[in-house]
Amino acid sequence: MGRFVVLDFETTGLSPALGARVIEVSAREIIDGRAGQEFSTLVNPGVRVPAEVTQITGITTAMLGGAPRSSTVMHTLADFIGASPIVAHNAGFDRKFLEYEAQEFLDGRQILTLCTLLLARRVFPGRASYRLGDIVREVGINVPGQLHRASADTWVTTHLFARICADARSRCTAQHFDHDVLHRLQRVRIDAAHEWLAAVGGSRAAINLH
Repeated sequence: MGRFVVLDFETTGLSPALGARVIEVSAREIIDGRAGQEFSTLVNPGVRVPAEVTQITGITTAMLGGAPRSSTVMHTLADFIGASPIVAHNAGFDRKFLEYEAQEFLDGRQILTLCTLLLARRVFPGRASYRLGDIVREVGINVPGQLHRASADTWVTTHLFARICADARSRCTAQHFDHDVLHRLQRVRIDAAHEWLAAVGGSRAAINLH
């Protein structure tokens, strides 16, 4: 059994190295396959929100005036994540912002990341689109409210992760998986993923993902 944290950031741009900053965060825990607590907040980045970001997210500069600063949020977020693996859709994006803005609070610990985009390509191959809104609808997950808001995105990503795990488990003889199996699966060649899953049935297991 174990704990995962589903993470999503809304940001002012694509790269912290180019000055983009976090404006909203949601971190939603999964414990033993069940949804747990959520940490969610707007973040005052100290910069204006570009008009194109407001158009996508609905978040304005004025909305962030009374929000906590990044250092406060990231300290709490790092504590919330702890040593748990992170789950995110297009996880490389969220990971680079986490490492940039929360670096001083991570205490040098390695962040294990599971990407539902990479996993969905392997478990559900041949779909027309793997953008979050498209793939969750494709596999029959209802989308509540507006995506491109952090809490909504972690909610649907949590359900997508559960669907991925259930499908992957059904293809193996093993009853349980640990995060290492999923970590390896996201690097398997797409057209060989189902065969790989069938062969990994005897792998060691610790975390129930049903």
